[in-house]
Amino acid sequence: TGSSESPPLASRTMADASEPLLPGEKKAKSINATGAIFAASIATIGSFMFGFNIGFTSPSLPSLEWGTDPVFGDCSEWIQDSNGGYSCKESAQGAFFSAIINFGAMAGAFAGGPIVDSIGRKYSVILSAVPLILGWLWIAIGAGYFGMLAARVATGFGMGLVTISVNVYVTEISPSHLRGALSSMFQLNLTIGILAVYLIGEYLTTSQFVTATMNPTNPPAFKYGQHLECNWRLLSYVGAGISTLMFVGMLFMPESPRYLLLNNRQEEAIKALNFFKGATYNAYAEVESFRKQEEDEYVEEAGEESCASTWLTRGSLIPMGIMLVLHTVQQFSGINAVIFFCQTIFADAGVSNPVVASVTVAIVQVVFTGLLTMGLLDLAGRRVMLTLSLIGMTISCIGMSTAFHLKEVDNAQDWLAFASLLGYIASFSIGTGAIVWVIMGEILPLKIRGLGSSIASGFNWTCSFVVTFMFSIMLTKLKGVGTFLFYAAVCAFGAVFTYVVVPETKGLELEAIEKLFLTRMELIWI
Repeated sequence: TGSSESPPLASRTMADASEPLLPGEKKAKSINATGAIFAASIATIGSFMFGFNIGFTSPSLPSLEWGTDPVFGDCSEWIQDSNGGYSCKESAQGAFFSAIINFGAMAGAFAGGPIVDSIGRKYSVILSAVPLILGWLWIAIGAGYFGMLAARVATGFGMGLVTISVNVYVTEISPSHLRGALSSMFQLNLTIGILAVYLIGEYLTTSQFVTATMNPTNPPAFKYGQHLECNWRLLSYVGAGISTLMFVGMLFMPESPRYLLLNNRQEEAIKALNFFKGATYNAYAEVESFRKQEEDEYVEEAGEESCASTWLTRGSLIPMGIMLVLHTVQQFSGINAVIFFCQTIFADAGVSNPVVASVTVAIVQVVFTGLLTMGLLDLAGRRVMLTLSLIGMTISCIGMSTAFHLKEVDNAQDWLAFASLLGYIASFSIGTGAIVWVIMGEILPLKIRGLGSSIASGFNWTCSFVVTFMFSIMLTKLKGVGTFLFYAAVCAFGAVFTYVVVPETKGLELEAIEKLFLTRMELIWI
């Protein structure tokens, strides 16, 4: 044009996007991430509910087994607490109620990929809230034991869908310089959800006076007393309410720009980019860059668009292989065993209240995930923090193994087990817990991100089931010493694998990360 003034951003065309910005357009390069932060905060209410779901049985299980409103009726051995109440020493119904959530989550994870790719990232997050809301309401109503099992499966399905939809959505809406922090909000809110359900469960209580007719075991020293029990119905209504908040909030959030571009909805993508990155952001240039990469990939694939041709490329197979290894390491690293021994280790260290033990672990997770992972991930980088996390877990597992050995030879060192436990939880929180999910959203190519995330997450849940199933067998055969040495070996392998094979993605646009696997032939990144 003949004018020396640049046209406003809104009036630029796609053809202008490849031209350099004129001096008057410098502000268009700036990013205001307020919209992305707000949208990520709404979406990760889903991961808050993930943690809420996991931790729900901790405060509620005793009340489901005995009290004014019990559901389970198979307990044969009881333990009396200090204020006259009872808890079941072993209930098959209670254990199954706790564990069945994994089957629902596994189904939700495997179903999540096709759902995310067919209806979009935003509406998949919204859809994940539906089984959560209905499941929590069903539990609150308390429609018998089998009805509550079905409700628990429903909330598990919502959890599995959350792991796919929320991670993919947050990854794709985040500016590259904040993607690590925003993506790690998933794990942070998960740990906050666990802590919240512990604390709320302690607050939402019903008081009852225990009488002789309520005594299930008739011990000689039966004592009357005022007993506080968790009101599990009210706690379930809280879960339904928070899930509804996510459902409503996501209705007002834009769709992922990359999903819109993948489906040739360019004008909507431009509006979404300006919401997530600010009104002055040059969205046209990003759209043009995306189109250019699509054209390059089309030429490289010689026009082949079949599903097989998309998957059977190094750009898909290598990142998918990396993710499967990282998910295996995450689950076989011993986190379930550490949580299992948590209350025992705290008791040996003089902390006999199981609530104090659970809350302490939850606080450590929240603090280290929030202050260190979110604060340092975009500065130190994914590979460095994940490697350090796994090294710390290796040392802690060796410490746990040593503590078990000393206990076997009557030279117990409770401080060693206690320090190793807290060290393990802290190390897991700064890397392995969160960063595996962050990397999953980053390195999987856009065309397989939905289905690939589904396969990886479903595989993660499958590994979780295998580890939980094998744990008691390992404990019997290998004892505590061998079990934790096995976990130490897995963590050590994970540290080496991460440092050698996993590429650093800090600060890179998602399209640039895709090119890493297409242009680099070596698998070694050191």
